[in-house]
Amino acid sequence: MKTWWILLLVTAQADGTFKVTQEDRFDYKPSCQMAREARQMYLTGAHEYHKGYICVQEPINDDS
Repeated sequence: MKTWWILLLVTAQADGTFKVTQEDRFDYKPSCQMAREARQMYLTGAHEYHKGYICVQEPINDDS
């Protein structure tokens, strides 16, 4: 079984809901974490505090 790490952008909407978009996918957790931190710096610099990046683990079954 191979593990993938999905980089998601979570945006808080004005109506109280959340919008989640998949930005990228990595096969190594530290790569996802570094991408998250780097992209988050751009959002913080632009004062977009209603957005944030997270890494989520997605297990993939390689039984095929």
